[in-house]
Amino acid sequence: MEKIITTILFASVILLNTTQAQDKPIVRKGLIRAQLTISSATMLDYSESPFYFHGSLEGYLNKKTSLVGESYFYLGNISGESTVFDFNHSTFFGGSYHIAQDNGSLYIGLQPGVSFARIKTQSGQERGDLGISPLFSTVVGYNFFVHRFFHFFVQSRLVLGQHLHNEAISLNELRVSAGLGINLNTFK
Repeated sequence: MEKIITTILFASVILLNTTQAQDKPIVRKGLIRAQLTISSATMLDYSESPFYFHGSLEGYLNKKTSLVGESYFYLGNISGESTVFDFNHSTFFGGSYHIAQDNGSLYIGLQPGVSFARIKTQSGQERGDLGISPLFSTVVGYNFFVHRFFHFFVQSRLVLGQHLHNEAISLNELRVSAGLGINLNTFK
């Protein structure tokens, strides 16, 4: 049984390498890239370390520019201490500029967004209302395309904004994401 599994794995690696060598470049017009991961963050004005379920979808207009939408679902505070927010979900949309070479792509981007947050209340107080606040973010990242269908990525995002519902509270934070994503070239 082990010999069969080893043979299948060896044949898969050879097949992946030969099909990749015959294909067009991975980073080109029509590439669609998607990823899901867990992201950690550090709030810049509070001693909190929230973490998020992070998903993104990106479409390449050409080899150097793309449009991207990303969302973050708040999962809690890593440090386990009391937090400022019950939740702080956010979504972003914008563009990125890529410097692609071989199977790698360094990118920078600007993405305005929106935060959906609720301030945590003290026990005995009424539950706070949902506040929707504008955000601005800059993104820097790197994609390494290991195959035409898969890539590894690492990304950092600076988020700037202020929660203005009920009281003014900073939403400024630095987020970091990494993981494995999928890609599909839609044009031949």
